[in-house]
Amino acid sequence: MKILLTTHVFLPEYFGGTETLVLGVALALKQRGHNVTVVTGYPEKDKPGDINQFDEYEVDSIRVLRFRHGRTSSGDQCSVMQNDYDNPVFEARFRQLLVEIEPDVVHFHHLERLSIKAIDACNERKIPAFLTATDFWYVCPTHTLLLPNGKMCDGPANGGANCLKHVTSISQPKWISGIVDSIPTGAVEGIMCCFKRSNIKLSGRVGDVQALARRSEIIRARLLLLERIFVATSHAQRMLETAGITGAQFRVLPFGIKNHGYVKRIRQRTNRPLMLGFIGSMLPHKGLHILVEASRLLPMDAAVKIKIYGKSPMGDSAYIKDLRMLAQGDERIEFYGTFESARMPAILDGIDALVIPSLWHENMPLVSLSAQAAGCPLIASDIGGLSDVVDPGKNGLLFNPGSASGLSQMIKCLLDDHDLLEKLSGAAVRPMDIEQYVDELELEYRKNIGEMDLMVHL
Repeated sequence: MKILLTTHVFLPEYFGGTETLVLGVALALKQRGHNVTVVTGYPEKDKPGDINQFDEYEVDSIRVLRFRHGRTSSGDQCSVMQNDYDNPVFEARFRQLLVEIEPDVVHFHHLERLSIKAIDACNERKIPAFLTATDFWYVCPTHTLLLPNGKMCDGPANGGANCLKHVTSISQPKWISGIVDSIPTGAVEGIMCCFKRSNIKLSGRVGDVQALARRSEIIRARLLLLERIFVATSHAQRMLETAGITGAQFRVLPFGIKNHGYVKRIRQRTNRPLMLGFIGSMLPHKGLHILVEASRLLPMDAAVKIKIYGKSPMGDSAYIKDLRMLAQGDERIEFYGTFESARMPAILDGIDALVIPSLWHENMPLVSLSAQAAGCPLIASDIGGLSDVVDPGKNGLLFNPGSASGLSQMIKCLLDDHDLLEKLSGAAVRPMDIEQYVDELELEYRKNIGEMDLMVHL
């Protein structure tokens, strides 16, 4: 089969969970004899203006076609917000790719700053199209379903009025966000409704409001055209349905991880300090600051070390500066930066327990699965996507999201109960490997190709 995969960003510059999953799927499919192409995006952060260039390269012998774009309007598009989900330049090139490559299957893994209308193009050419929803971008422009105050959100409400207030608060000057926030929700809902129904294509900031008002309806209509939407947990499906993605063909399929040679090692308490680890993007919603705050709540003589692996895709942001200031003077905390994915088993082998202090609705982070494969217990936020992996008291511990005191209490449990670490480690659950995962995808592909061929002949 000729299979086309998409993601919003990709290696080598980006190596988060979605990118890692796509590469694993691509390599497994290629090893089975399939012809695989990855189509991705790349935000040109340092180059203003209308970039919109395409280039090509390879990652581990996988062909990658990349759309380099600026955070601006493009083509005949007058709205930056609309380009976030409906970029006409990408759509036009994607339609050409379908003619050039003639894929048997298209499997979308992300479409941010590309175009949700790529699904239309597949539908028109009767190419079976699938989606793996690795986050909540399809219902939330910020991905996270988190409000500016850090509280969780259930998705668009009041015609998207809550989305407008949220996006304005994080993207516009304070005087503008202050004005928008002071407008009654009912009035904002009315404005959004008028913009959504208007036949006039607006531009500038008003055009962004119009694009935001139309966003949910446009994305939902395309998702209903997909053969299947894969989600890693039933929690993720509930969140998407609650936020308005109803009537789609969902299937819960836990992620598979690449077998790097994980050997389940049973952890035991020794006379050395308890070694805790954090592995992931250093972004506010990942909650690393909660771990740092929890460390400061521990007794000064607590035998604990904390290894932090990762970086911020936003560079040396205000959050990173605040984080390092918060950690300053705590000799138990060390920052190690990033590492090659092949080193994951070795990194995990040097950790007694992995801490995942997320503040948002996680979708089964791959690092949590890698940790379980290595026999490394999890100390995680009691939140959907993580509570699907952790059985509290059995293979890990849970604490209330955002609670540094709750996290410090869980760490104290491991310090005080000499047998707990061994118990949690021994009960680690081996996750599905990438080959098993791709077995399931391949079955879905073949089934739908057969159905599509039958429809064509009829």
